Amino acid sequence: MTTIRAVVPALSTLLFVLLMMTGISAAADPQYLSGSPDLRAGIEGSNELHPGEAVTLVIHLENQGHDALKIVAQGGSTGSPPSTAIAVTAALNAGEAPVVLKTDPQMVGSIAAGEGVRIPFSLTVMPDAAGGKYALPCILTYTWLSSEERVGTESVIYHYTDETTTLPLLFRVADVVRIDVTEVRADDLTAGGEGYVTLLLENTGSLEGKSAVARISRVDESPLIPVTGTVYIGDFAPGAAHEGRFKVRVEETAEAGSYPLRVAIEYLDQSGENQTSRTATIGIPVAGETKFSVHGNPFWLYRGTRESIEMSFENTGPTTVYSAQARISAVEPFTGYDDTAALGDLGAGERAVARFEIGVDSTATVKEYGLDAEIRYRDGLDQNRISNPIKVTIDVRERPGVMRVIYDPVILSVIAALAIGVLYYIRVYRKKKPELPEE
Repeated sequence: MTTIRAVVPALSTLLFVLLMMTGISAAADPQYLSGSPDLRAGIEGSNELHPGEAVTLVIHLENQGHDALKIVAQGGSTGSPPSTAIAVTAALNAGEAPVVLKTDPQMVGSIAAGEGVRIPFSLTVMPDAAGGKYALPCILTYTWLSSEERVGTESVIYHYTDETTTLPLLFRVADVVRIDVTEVRADDLTAGGEGYVTLLLENTGSLEGKSAVARISRVDESPLIPVTGTVYIGDFAPGAAHEGRFKVRVEETAEAGSYPLRVAIEYLDQSGENQTSRTATIGIPVAGETKFSVHGNPFWLYRGTRESIEMSFENTGPTTVYSAQARISAVEPFTGYDDTAALGDLGAGERAVARFEIGVDSTATVKEYGLDAEIRYRDGLDQNRISNPIKVTIDVRERPGVMRVIYDPVILSVIAALAIGVLYYIRVYRKKKPELPEE
């Protein structure tokens, strides 16, 4: 009996302790003992960008947070784990990086522990960006469940904390050859001709281009067409300048003005790979067409005569012409006996007198005629050039008064015929006239 009495109180005490533990567990507030979001970000793919490049960077945002330990009340559950980042907003700033951002802050949503999202941001690297490493600040704002407490048996109060964190996204601007055209010279470049364009090219980039070649190219329908479009430079170090001389042709329809031309540098990079710099578009001045005008119009001739005519030709173009020679094309009823004349060198606005010997047929109609003249000359490159036709007006006139009779072959023919007739009549009349007897 003593043994039984001793065992009963011990069992009662054990049951009481178990009941107390159950009551404590049922009444305790559920809580997380540890845990919080841990956001990490990086650039997907290559993080090397080139000056002037427009790209869409894809940012991989991942939550590496975890919950070490959580106590949950019997018969119920709590809110989101504290490791979940709620209502995440991502914004990308340029900071000190040489880029222009084109994407506004983006709403990402909630990211649970172990999950990730991809966020695209569009940006453009500045054309003059120097090579090197840069950081883009990625600013993240979010909320997380920092604690919770039970009120009574069925209600729970959740405590949230707002967080803002900045993560640096590292990228690199590639070292490249970048050109700047610091001087443009185009001497005696006129419509319809050829000439040289001299460019002073400077490497404003951060890379030495090996075996560099400067190349020009036509812009759309520009009247400037490359003839000799490449110049070898060799090793092109940062800060170095090189002069390139290119030959171009100008279409005949070009007016005076400035026309675009592209220039770029082809080179080998550090890896021996072929690269091409960003193209620079420059303006090339064109002086316009070389033109001539004739002074003294209209010139005149009596029909049936051969005369020496003087006329003055003026260089109305923008450049000097050399060894100029004028020629006039004589067509019926004209005959050119001396149809060419030397003018010599003519600067812009200068004149020279040409003398031509021209005859006009005596049967020509009295009126104004148009003859074509042209100027043959050599340009600044010592190339033979021919001007557009120049209209020369010649007025064929009738001689006045007695001069008309003297120089009119028809009238002279009639007079000659009449004279012959008269002489013939007199001669015949004398033969037929009877002789009178002598007294």
